[in-house]
Amino acid sequence: MKTLAALFFVMAGLASFTSTANAQWANWGPTWGAWGPGFVYPGGYPFWSYPYQESTRIGKVRIEGDVNYSVTIDSSDLTLGHHPKRNPYGLVVGAGEMTKLLLTVEPSDRLPTLGEPKIRMPFKILVASLELRGVNLGHTKGKFASFEDEVAACGRVLVWLDHTKRYLLLDSADPTRRRVEWPYANSVPPERVFVEGITPTQPGGAFIVTLELDDANRRGLAKLGSEPAVWDRQIITVHSPGVHPKPWKDMTPVWANTGGAGGK
Repeated sequence: MKTLAALFFVMAGLASFTSTANAQWANWGPTWGAWGPGFVYPGGYPFWSYPYQESTRIGKVRIEGDVNYSVTIDSSDLTLGHHPKRNPYGLVVGAGEMTKLLLTVEPSDRLPTLGEPKIRMPFKILVASLELRGVNLGHTKGKFASFEDEVAACGRVLVWLDHTKRYLLLDSADPTRRRVEWPYANSVPPERVFVEGITPTQPGGAFIVTLELDDANRRGLAKLGSEPAVWDRQIITVHSPGVHPKPWKDMTPVWANTGGAGGK
C-alpha cells in the first residue's frame, strides 16, 4: 500500500508541472476519475472514450452542433446527450458541405463578493484553444503509424472563422494548422466556427475537434498551483453524400409504394 501511495503522489506531482495548454486532470475534488489529455497522452491527445467534464473550477466550455440535422442548433440537439459527440460517426458533414459549431467558453468569476471591492482577474493566465486531429478507430489511443496514414484514412476538413471562408483557422491536412489558441490576456475565442468537409473519411477513421480552457500562461512557481483544464469535443466524419434528408436539401420519402404485387 505504501508503494501504491508513493506512486500516486509522484504521478500527481508530475501533473502539477505540466506547462502547456493541456489538462492535468479532467475531474477535480471528489470525482478524481479521469486523466487530462496532457498526462496519459503526451501532446494533449484527447480520446473520446475517456470521461471528461464541460465544467470545472476554472470555468465552462461547450461545443454544440446540429447533431439531429434539423438545420438549427437548439435544445433538441442537447437532448440527444453526448452520444453524437463521442461516438462515430459523430456529426456527419458532406463533402463540399459546411456546418456551424457553437463554442462556449466561460471562465469562472473569481471576483470577491465580501469586504471592500477589489479587482482580481484570472485572465492573464487563461488560454482557450481549438484543436483538430484525426483518430484511428482501430487503435486504443487513436494513433496512426504516420501523418500520411491519418490523412488517407480520415480525409480532410477545414475550420473557418466565418461562413464566407475569409479566414482559415484549422486544416486537418496541414500539420502546422491543427491548433489555434486565444490567450485571454489579449484575445477571446469566437462564438462559432464553420467546419467544411473536403475529402470523405474512410472506414476506421474520424476527426475530433476539441475546445479547451486552461491556465497555461502561469509563470514560475505559480505553475505549482495550476488547476485542471476543462474541455469538450465533437467527433466529425466526412461522407459523400452527407446525411439526408435535410429540410433544405432532400424531401424525398423514406418509403414509397412502387405499385408492384407486394404493394397490394
